[in-house]
Amino acid sequence: MFNCPKTIGMKKHIDIAGISINNLTYEGVLKHIDQFIVNNRKVYIVTANPEMILNASRDETFFDVLNEAELSTPDGIGILWAANYLEKSLPKSTFPRYLQFYKSLFSVLFTPKKIRKPLRERVTGADLFEKVIDLSEKKRWRIFLLGASKGVAKKVIEKFSKIYPKVRFVGCFAGSPDEKEEGEICDIINEAKPDILFVAYGSPNQEFWIHRNLFKLNSVKVAIGVGGTFDFYADKRKRAPKWMQKIGLEWLWRLFCEPRRIVRIWNATARFAGLVFKEKMKK
Repeated sequence: MFNCPKTIGMKKHIDIAGISINNLTYEGVLKHIDQFIVNNRKVYIVTANPEMILNASRDETFFDVLNEAELSTPDGIGILWAANYLEKSLPKSTFPRYLQFYKSLFSVLFTPKKIRKPLRERVTGADLFEKVIDLSEKKRWRIFLLGASKGVAKKVIEKFSKIYPKVRFVGCFAGSPDEKEEGEICDIINEAKPDILFVAYGSPNQEFWIHRNLFKLNSVKVAIGVGGTFDFYADKRKRAPKWMQKIGLEWLWRLFCEPRRIVRIWNATARFAGLVFKEKMKK
């Protein structure tokens, strides 16, 4: 297991259940990516959401994988809420403690701007993906897309090539996170020689895949796990309307569109909130 110490932008970060989250905006993350490539660094970036942190609290290996990322961005309104709640002073008696907890939860719905401290901005995998592509048209970065169902990444490349005709997409491959396929996949990526690798195998598979294989990829400087991002941009799955994204209700949209996700959404909301409450009580 390799270790990538967080050497950049670490004056401001928040720990949530032991996972370090960087206090960076999209602009800040893009500046770091540029520096990683200019300096020929080899790093991976995690877009951390509540479900990932909950899973990491149960899986020590996944916990280490998340914390060894060079940057961890707050992907999800729940991360902003947790950072804000954990920073509040803890009342001395029991009832005010519970009152503080429930008031903070209601603030997510009714006063969402107030929870944007100490983390300033959500940095989602889907939006970061497009912003990196936009900047890569100027920077001439070489990009490879790995993951999703067969043909999905190709549709994404076709779509963005029309919007950003100067972007250098050097390849895509679906494959799977199965360790038996890693040799073949690494050979394909090495032949394409990308600077940036986006991996869409879903969490935690994509983070484990990147962790195991990053140093086998000769040209890749930055690898980022982006979950279902390719499906969104290939129009295979609809993303929540902008207004729902803005106020942090994407989870409700997902539940409406895919009721079978109810267990995952319960984990990312109620169970995650319970984990954060216990974390605060420990402190």
